[in-house]
Amino acid sequence: MNRIGERVPPAATLLCAPVPDPPLPAVSPEQMDAATFAYISRVRVPFEQLRQAAGQIAGVLVLAVTSQQGTAGHPMLDLADTARQSAADVVLGCRPPQGGAHHHRHLVLATRAIAAAIDAARLNRRAADDTATGAVLTPLRAGYQELQWAAAALPGFETVAFSQGCCARHSVPAAPPGILRATA
Repeated sequence: MNRIGERVPPAATLLCAPVPDPPLPAVSPEQMDAATFAYISRVRVPFEQLRQAAGQIAGVLVLAVTSQQGTAGHPMLDLADTARQSAADVVLGCRPPQGGAHHHRHLVLATRAIAAAIDAARLNRRAADDTATGAVLTPLRAGYQELQWAAAALPGFETVAFSQGCCARHSVPAAPPGILRATA
């Protein structure tokens, strides 16, 4: 419950918002040169580390909201930050070839947004506070969106397709067992 008495959905469901298509077209495998393939090989692990960090932050946020405790001091934040820093060392230290520039831009933006989410989570001492939760969730969603755009920019990178998961069914409440729902 928030201050107004409305039910606050778990943070994981808030990550399920549809993401618009990336602003630039993806590079197809036929358009890639050896330098782009080398870039893909170099940033695949950092991409996964950023994706893992985003998932860990979302998990901490869900735990904090359900337990009515803040996220500050949760040990999972240190793990998320370690993964993010390791990814940032590679992402910010590499010079992408022309074929990887679009992808790289999204990775840099994801790195910054996820760092902002971690920083906000470290300050969040009251999970029931909408402002504190939003301060974590806003950069987290932005970071995950950047990861999705990066995944669409080059082959070999994947994110969870929330439209195919349980979150996609939130608009259709489940019927109690034994009750058949009429379909239109």
